[in-house]
Amino acid sequence: MKNILIILVFSVFPITAIIFHLWTTYIAFSEGGFLSGIFTMCFPVIGEIYWMIKMWGENDTYTTIAIIHLIGAFFYAILFGNKN
Repeated sequence: MKNILIILVFSVFPITAIIFHLWTTYIAFSEGGFLSGIFTMCFPVIGEIYWMIKMWGENDTYTTIAIIHLIGAFFYAILFGNKN
């Protein structure tokens, strides 16, 4: 039962990752301009960490979700990483 719950929770993670990345890209385009938006779009992890730090204290909702999402990404990589 516990394994099924973990799989169900983390099967939603890729969908939320895409939504969160689109939100980060929007912030990058609106706050940093065209080049920042393109860089964030091409390098999601680096861009999301950068904008999390940059938005610290300005957009608390985004920073909180970014921290939760990065912790979730860590656990997702451990549980569903390369199983070779």
